[in-house]
Amino acid sequence: MVRECWFCGEAAPPSWHDHVLGLHKDADTTMTPWIVVLRSTWRMEIVSVPRCARCHTGHQIERTAAVLALAALIAYAASGQLDRLLGILSSSTGERVVAAVWAAVACLPGLAWIAIRLGRLPWQRLAPRRMGYARHHPEYLELRADGWKPRAGPLHYWRSPPNPHHPPPANRPRRLIGGSFELLGAACGLAVPLAYFTGYEELAGVLIAATAGLLFVASKIKPED
Repeated sequence: MVRECWFCGEAAPPSWHDHVLGLHKDADTTMTPWIVVLRSTWRMEIVSVPRCARCHTGHQIERTAAVLALAALIAYAASGQLDRLLGILSSSTGERVVAAVWAAVACLPGLAWIAIRLGRLPWQRLAPRRMGYARHHPEYLELRADGWKPRAGPLHYWRSPPNPHHPPPANRPRRLIGGSFELLGAACGLAVPLAYFTGYEELAGVLIAATAGLLFVASKIKPED
């Protein structure tokens, strides 16, 4: 039987592109007898939702847009433009107009993310259905009806469940590009407090957005497990 991508209906053989969902059940927390340490145990179940390469890429784009949207808003607030727009900082009419323009720019990534989630962008690389649609998969719903809870473990266990299919190894150019993005992101992050406490709030805001964007893009250059 040919597997179909749960998000678009195209043929999707088992691969590392599958979206893996974790569920847990029978969580129990006990204390060790001699050392005051809490120990938690639980049962874990994994659901591998079929997904093609195209929908995998589309979901990565969706997540990248979400991170950039959040980073843009944080950068806008950290730069001091929000205080000028709200009148918390004394500013002229021209400075408030500039703050309003930057507010519109900071909202653009958020609008793009909303458009992607609603399927309003005519771009072939995007997935027809967002990643959260995986929770409507019959196998996942069957386990939920049987008492299994979302996530691979209790509240303190946030790691994603392991994917049974390993991604292909990243080639040398991708490793170099990913490493370069990571170094640039780390450098921008280190420069944020320096710029902020020396009076360059606008630059600090830009560096915050650059840090989040560079590190997240670097994590997506290499294939994920």
